[in-house]
Amino acid sequence: MATKLKVVFGLDPTGFELDITEEVIIPSDVCLFCNHDSRFNISRLHDEVKKSLEYKGYDTKWCFYPFKVYTI
Repeated sequence: MATKLKVVFGLDPTGFELDITEEVIIPSDVCLFCNHDSRFNISRLHDEVKKSLEYKGYDTKWCFYPFKVYTI
């Protein structure tokens, strides 16, 4: 079973654009947190959400600011 998330994020580096809310699906076989990661590399959830949004057509290459992530 996949994980459905509601993500509130921004793509504007100036912060003047409105926040975007989007639903994404993370496959069930994807690890979102691992205790063996170094304390400086705990961005698994961030990376997976970003990949899902890119798959939906968002350009997150230069700027991606996730503000909130909710489970659905």
